[in-house]
Amino acid sequence: MTNSEGLTEIPGVKKVDHIAIAVRSIEESRKQFESIYGARYLGQKENTEQQYIVAYFLMGKSLITMLEGTTPESFVTQHIEKRGEGIQHMGVEVDDLDAFVAHAESLGARVSAKRTIAGIRKEALISPKSAFGIILQPIEWLGELRDEPHHERIIKAGGL
Repeated sequence: MTNSEGLTEIPGVKKVDHIAIAVRSIEESRKQFESIYGARYLGQKENTEQQYIVAYFLMGKSLITMLEGTTPESFVTQHIEKRGEGIQHMGVEVDDLDAFVAHAESLGARVSAKRTIAGIRKEALISPKSAFGIILQPIEWLGELRDEPHHERIIKAGGL
C-alpha cells in the first residue's frame, strides 16, 4: 500500500480495544475490581464451546474483560495453571485485519485462529513469542459497529 506521497503505508494498530485478564473466579475478582478500581460491570456471557465465561467492565474509558475457565481443559484454566492470574491477551483495533496479518506474517509473526464473526468483527491471534510475551488479538470491527465506542460495541455485539 502506498499513500498520496508515494510512501509505503504500514497497516498498524489504531488503539487498544480491550485488555483481558484471566481469573480463577469472576465473582471474587469483580468485588475487588469494582471497590478498589471503580470499574463498572457491564455484564457477562458464557462461551460453552470454548469453555469460559467473560465479564465486561468499563474502567474510565477503557474496556477490561475478565475470563474464567469453566473446565480444566479451558484455555483460560490452562493459562492460569501455567502463568497464574493476570493479563491473558490484549485486543487491538486495526482498520484492515487482512492487511495487518499479512504484514505481521511477512515479518515472521506467528498468527493463528483467524476468523470472522459475521456482521460483527474479524479477528486473529498473534503468538506471545511474536508480541513481547503477550497474546495480541488484532480486531477489525465490521458494519455499524466500526464507528461505535468500544464498550458500546461489546454491549451490542454481545447482546448484553
